Amino acid sequence: MDNIIFRPVKRKDLDEVFPLLQQLTVISYSSRDKDDCWNRFITNNSSNSIVGVYNDKVIAYGSIVIENKIRGGIAGYIEDIVVDKSVRGKNIGIKLIKELVKIGSNNNCYRITLTCKQNLINFYQKNNFKVDNIAMKLHL
Repeated sequence: MDNIIFRPVKRKDLDEVFPLLQQLTVISYSSRDKDDCWNRFITNNSSNSIVGVYNDKVIAYGSIVIENKIRGGIAGYIEDIVVDKSVRGKNIGIKLIKELVKIGSNNNCYRITLTCKQNLINFYQKNNFKVDNIAMKLHL
C-alpha cells in the first residue's frame, strides 16, 4: 500500500469519512445534516484533518488540533485516528501518524498529545509517543 495519498479532507469525503469514524465510535447521524456539519467544521481554523486515499477510496482519517498556548507555545492534539478494518495491519496507521506529526512540526508545535485506549499503547509507542499522565473525559 505504498500508493496511499494523504491530503486534507474535503466536503466530498464525508460520505466515506462518516462510516469510517463509525468504526471508532458509533453515533446516530440520522438527525445530522452533512452540509451543516461541514460548514461548522471548516470554520474551525485550529483543526487540520487529513484522509488517506487508496484506489480513489478513503481508507484512513485523522486530525491534529493546533492550540496557541497562553505562554506563547503551540501544542498539537491528535484525534480521531482510524484506518478501515479491511486494510489494517499494513502500516497505514503509522503513515497517518507521521503525516499528522509533520503537520504539527510545520506549525511549530513544541509537543503533540493524544489519548488512546490501553490496547493501542504499543502502537503509539512504536511511533515515539510515551505514556504521560492520565486522560479523563466528561461526555456531555
